[in-house]
Amino acid sequence: MLKPSNSDVQLDSVKILLKTIQFHSEDDGDSLDFKTEPQILNLALDGSVNTLHAADIPLGTYNKVSFRIHKPEDGEDPGDPDFMESTGGNERFCVVFKGTYEGTVFAFKSRRSTKQRVEIDPPLIIDEEGLEVNITLTVDVDSWFHDADGNSLNPLDEDHENEIDDAIRKSFRGFRDDNRHGTHP
Repeated sequence: MLKPSNSDVQLDSVKILLKTIQFHSEDDGDSLDFKTEPQILNLALDGSVNTLHAADIPLGTYNKVSFRIHKPEDGEDPGDPDFMESTGGNERFCVVFKGTYEGTVFAFKSRRSTKQRVEIDPPLIIDEEGLEVNITLTVDVDSWFHDADGNSLNPLDEDHENEIDDAIRKSFRGFRDDNRHGTHP
């Protein structure tokens, strides 16, 4: 369980539906697709590192990674009923988090698909075949529950839905993390 600094919120689970992970080259602006099948990322709420695997990355220097956080498309089965209550567009979701707010149980489900483009700092350099490297994407979940002025956002209040969706979109950062500690060098 994660208790963000908004002391009224406690999170029990956070799930994100990802699709199409791409690494972008620093040199020529090309991008390379590594995963195209949707996958669910269950965020570790204990501070440990979540792992997604991309193999056979071509030689080069990469300074950005992008991916889509998306709600299921027509005919797509995400493999988790939390992401799709029905086939209508308003009943499909890309981020689902559950917890309590002031002791009241809630499930927040975001409908807003977005493409994330995250800088990799320092850049990822693949200079030999078969080299294993890790890129850590951090998600500042705490920022989801505060507006731009630092006021608390209630995930049960529909008036806060757009602000929470915006905060989710802005909460991602990335860096090379070969020691898999989840901390920036």
